Amino acid sequence: MKNTIVRTLFTLGLSAVLSPVALLAQDRITAEIPFDFNIGAKTFSAGEYAVKRVNEHTLMIQSIKDGTGVYASVLPADATKNGGSPVLLFNRYGDSYFLSKVSGDDRGWKLYASPREKELVGKVTSPKPVVVVASLRSK
Repeated sequence: MKNTIVRTLFTLGLSAVLSPVALLAQDRITAEIPFDFNIGAKTFSAGEYAVKRVNEHTLMIQSIKDGTGVYASVLPADATKNGGSPVLLFNRYGDSYFLSKVSGDDRGWKLYASPREKELVGKVTSPKPVVVVASLRSK
């Protein structure tokens, strides 16, 4: 009887710890981005991209077409929704776009500005925000 109780408690504890990890891996945000854009020092071509939360401070952004991608350090932020859909928010400086925020169902993540973006901020009075509506898909 004692072994059964210990096994049950162990299983429940393990489930409580691993369930959030399993949920992170199941859903991803996908979006068709109609322009070239930057994340950190890397430039990406227009196309369809998937965004997955790796952990509380890291997102993975990856091209659906060729699998190229990047891990981005993020800070928690408020969710920004567009009619209930997840969104990707870009800062636009002239013809340069920088991914600045990703919002899912009830969470948001703000990306750190790259040195190149910080340089452009000093030259432009204010960035023009550009919203790309995404979809939430199960993997």
